[in-house]
Amino acid sequence: MLHKFSRPIWVFSVLFITFALQAQQKPKAEFGKVTMQDLNKMKYEIDSTADAVVLFEKATTYFTYDERIGFVIETEIFIRKKILKPSAFELGIVKIPIYRDTYDKSQVLKYLKANTFYLENGTQKKIELTKKDIFEEKITDKYFNTKLTFPNVKEGSIIEYSYTIASPFQVRDKPKTWYFQGSRPTLWSEVDITIPSHFYYQIISGGYLELALNTQEKATVNMGHSQLDTYGTRYNFAVQNAPAFQNEAFISSLEDYVSKVEFELSRVNIPNQPLKNFSLSWEDINRTLLASDSFGGRLRKSNYLKNTVNNFAAITNKKEKLERVYYYLSRQMETDDNYSSIFADDLKKVFENKKGTPTEQNLILTSLLREMGFNANPVILSTRDNGKVNQHFPLLDKFNYTICRVELDGIYYNLDISDATLKMGMLPYDCLNGDGREINDAGGQFVNFSSNEKYKSYESIDAKIDLKSGKIFGKMEQSNAGYKGHSLRKEFKKIGAEKMKESLKKDMRDIKILNITLENMEDQDKLQNIKMDFELQESIGDEDILYISPIFSGKISENPFKQPERAYPVDFGYGSDYTYKLTLEIPKEFTVESLPKNTNTTLADKSGQFIFSSTFDAATNKINLMSKIMIRNPVYYAEQYHELRELYNRIIQKQEEQIVLKRK
Repeated sequence: MLHKFSRPIWVFSVLFITFALQAQQKPKAEFGKVTMQDLNKMKYEIDSTADAVVLFEKATTYFTYDERIGFVIETEIFIRKKILKPSAFELGIVKIPIYRDTYDKSQVLKYLKANTFYLENGTQKKIELTKKDIFEEKITDKYFNTKLTFPNVKEGSIIEYSYTIASPFQVRDKPKTWYFQGSRPTLWSEVDITIPSHFYYQIISGGYLELALNTQEKATVNMGHSQLDTYGTRYNFAVQNAPAFQNEAFISSLEDYVSKVEFELSRVNIPNQPLKNFSLSWEDINRTLLASDSFGGRLRKSNYLKNTVNNFAAITNKKEKLERVYYYLSRQMETDDNYSSIFADDLKKVFENKKGTPTEQNLILTSLLREMGFNANPVILSTRDNGKVNQHFPLLDKFNYTICRVELDGIYYNLDISDATLKMGMLPYDCLNGDGREINDAGGQFVNFSSNEKYKSYESIDAKIDLKSGKIFGKMEQSNAGYKGHSLRKEFKKIGAEKMKESLKKDMRDIKILNITLENMEDQDKLQNIKMDFELQESIGDEDILYISPIFSGKISENPFKQPERAYPVDFGYGSDYTYKLTLEIPKEFTVESLPKNTNTTLADKSGQFIFSSTFDAATNKINLMSKIMIRNPVYYAEQYHELRELYNRIIQKQEEQIVLKRK
């Protein structure tokens, strides 16, 4: 249940409507001149703990035309930073990426200049960077870095640099995304862009910070070509006092939450040339993909699958056939992870070579299921590290992955054969990222990837305190399912049984493992079981009072939610259910002085719960203890953050409590 004021997982606004200037004082910054106040100041109100602060940054973008290479987007960059602590000395090295190909397909870096400012005996000093401070690094055949090394960077120094990047349309047809937030706090971040009437862009803002400057006005545009000179619109956006972006636990991608403004080309209207529309509806995207030789065209060529279809023809039960086909293909194919795209090469060659990208493998599965009479369609999506898809903006380049969706007896299964350790109907964690788009003959539809599978683990321990040996020893058994089972299967496939056992031993730091048995580590449809004999490393002496921490493994010792406030959601990707049970037989020479008190803590909407109970059975001389943590929602909104954080605090506090035994 969403709270009344819950915010969406991401915030976007279309900015090509009329804006109002918000009353904020724009700072003055002139290249080559800094104030003594800035040089002397070593702490800033925005973040007194910061090791550096961005004093000012601005991008000014405009369009020009060159007879030899066509339209060019030019962007002037001016950045000034203050170094406060030695941990920020790394900022004294700046890398500017450049793309170079043929003359008309190369970026040009020009008007580069840079300075270091510092104090010496109370006097302001300035060092201008020269050629000896500027280097070029080759990254690939076409990508290079221009590297600036600022001299005399120390606590209190200010560095500044300015340059212009010219990008032909054949290299980049849209201005680069501008980020108002970074790893350090920023006092003022601004983008100023003038767009000629020949081009129409969707301007999209993201993040959770308010704009201090948000204006548009008509402008005259001189493109360096009399027939193309025109009017246009000048946009000006800025954020003031932006805090450093905190990469907290359980977020999908920085791209979903960091404050930014980005541009997507929608229409080009050049005089004496046909109008070109790039802004498509979702239905247009559906038609484009079905007609594409690298997508829909691949699905239409399926003759190479006839022998495989015949191999499964004798299976009449459709559910059984679907399962057999899914597991057969997933174990036949090897995954190529070199790149991620929704487009595919020749699927016949992929099938013959038994190696392809996830998209290629899942398009093969879709074709095969269609040949067998199933209702199967491809679904395009954006993985977690690629950012979420916004349904308001039909942009094809936001997608980078394809799965198969099949309907059987009214039930829909989302299938991905690129990971042979996945159970049928499960998707990789990286695909659990909101909505995807099904491509079909009816114009397509959005599909949500909320997983029915959880991260499930049940741990049972039967232990005994032995006074003769001075040890606590016993048996431990873990039964794992859902995404916990999947992670174990994946690790087992990668490193094998022996290395996995060694890894488990290292994870159990306070426990000495005597032997381990692994069960069902290659079977997706069964529980992955781990059984072991153990003894605690710490010995018991002749004390009259024993203090025993009852959570032998799986203890949550640190709250993943460290920040007191959070503006964006907690995105686990899936729900979780972890149960820990302990039966501890105590010596007859001792009695129970105290046990951790029982508790049952539940979130207001019942989407999270922590149950803890402990009892003593005098008849068997055994302590029975249970800790159960249930996180039912894949996503929790910012309004629920404090409650979720407090739930974890209580879990940690309770799991730290001890059993106290007293000698009779």
